[in-house]
Amino acid sequence: MKNVLTKNIGLPIIYIKDIYRIDIQNTSCGQRGWRMLEYIILGFLMHGEMSGYDLKQYMAKSTANFFDASFGSIYPALKRLEARGFIHSREVVNAGKYKKIYIISENGKSDFMNWLEEPIKFAQTKLDHLVKVFFLGLLPKEKAIEKLQAFIKEVKLSLDQLRKSQPRIKEKADMCQFSTLLYGISYYQFIIDWSNNLILEFNGIRKRD
Repeated sequence: MKNVLTKNIGLPIIYIKDIYRIDIQNTSCGQRGWRMLEYIILGFLMHGEMSGYDLKQYMAKSTANFFDASFGSIYPALKRLEARGFIHSREVVNAGKYKKIYIISENGKSDFMNWLEEPIKFAQTKLDHLVKVFFLGLLPKEKAIEKLQAFIKEVKLSLDQLRKSQPRIKEKADMCQFSTLLYGISYYQFIIDWSNNLILEFNGIRKRD
């Protein structure tokens, strides 16, 4: 297995306000969100032992683009996984401080690989912006267009950040990991194009397909 998550890899941390990601703090994720977080943790641990802090850092550098979690969610997930025998931990002293290092067990590896081999299911993520767009027709035309233009500007900022990070991530990530970045870039571009087309419809320049 290609070790793409070692501590010296130096993947750039991308701080963006993502539209297509799931935040575990969002209670609407429910049980699916908690279980997905556990699989992300197991997946990281497949590459080697890590502390809770390490797991959070690697999430910030990679999966946070589409699935993020706080320390307040990560540590309870680690406890659940340890209670089920999917991981175990040991304490080490680092710079005079104790910290827990987590290691995936054989049962954890088996559970993760069984999940990974299941069919990929399409999941509809939380898209709050669509709710507001749905009702934009109730605003005066000029106000609705103004809102869409501001929305496009916000999405472009996130798109630019992803594009700037693309060369560095391409150099460090494997093919599948890099493909999730391309997904985000394509998704943001789609949102921008879709919003621009809606503005054209408001202006009567483009007719509905």
